[in-house]
Amino acid sequence: MKKINYILLLLIFVFKLSAQDDLIISHSRFMQKTNPSFMGINNMNKTGVLYNSVGLVSNQGIESRYFFGSISFDSDYFSLGVDMYSYTMDNAGLVYSKPAISFIYKIQLDNQDFLLPSITLGMGSSKLDVSKLVFEDQLSLISGYLQALSNDPLAPLIGDANYLDLGASFIIHSDKYLVGFSAQHLNQPNISYNKENEEYKMPIRFSLQAGYEFDINPYDQGFLPRYSTLYAFTNISKSAYSTDIYLSQEVQFGEFSIGLNEIMKSTESFSMLNVGISVALSYENFEFGTLYNFPSRKNPAKAYSPSTFEVFLTFDFSPYLRNRRGDYRRLSIDNYY
Repeated sequence: MKKINYILLLLIFVFKLSAQDDLIISHSRFMQKTNPSFMGINNMNKTGVLYNSVGLVSNQGIESRYFFGSISFDSDYFSLGVDMYSYTMDNAGLVYSKPAISFIYKIQLDNQDFLLPSITLGMGSSKLDVSKLVFEDQLSLISGYLQALSNDPLAPLIGDANYLDLGASFIIHSDKYLVGFSAQHLNQPNISYNKENEEYKMPIRFSLQAGYEFDINPYDQGFLPRYSTLYAFTNISKSAYSTDIYLSQEVQFGEFSIGLNEIMKSTESFSMLNVGISVALSYENFEFGTLYNFPSRKNPAKAYSPSTFEVFLTFDFSPYLRNRRGDYRRLSIDNYY
């Protein structure tokens, strides 16, 4: 029975989070996950992959994978971005994937400020392995054993769920600040497996992003690399299911960066607080990074905070990247010209 309870808890946890698509922690570096307009910032030409592992209970967890690519059409003032997000939870037999394509238009407001509105079309798909689920008629309260097969009429209906997902967003930024807003699941797709349960429509999710980059070595002091900055970033998301607040503070010492992040999440059934650390290293066109958020299990009934491990690799193929010569600031506008 203990294993059954774990599976049920995992399913509840996953369905709450899958409605948000928010298992990825590196919001400041993979901001396009919540705001696709980010794939057009500074005429970005970039691709990258990310692996995420969330540790839950009884050595069970969720493994996520994320891929993105963006290309800028400078003369036509727009960019195209594609991304693919998926996760698996083997013990519950759940596989989820969502490819998406985004169109980002670029509007110059003045010499330093740019507006990037975008629209996104995604295709969500989830699949459950029914053989790994436990139905009520399989439980024997007298013996405590499980029957191999279920006659529950719901069992044959559980399998695949597919849906279209629409979103819109914008970003306003300069080489010092960034402000963004995004609305996901605008069409409120039905994510239930039999499409008859209207309670499982995905609610619209609104997100607000803000970032500011500080130059912490403006006078080229010798004890710090020439390009040393502090990037402070926040992402606040709200839906019918939850409220999420993400904060990060990352110091960039030339090619090397180190940062802290804090996550506060509150849903209908639980809340959690995570604190983590991230490091990243850039070399020419490549950037490699990793992040770890520490677990907290002081009150699992109300506040369960799982551990999270992420590792990512990106490749920037912008034609003028080599001209930056060690300048790896997060906010730039030099490629717009």
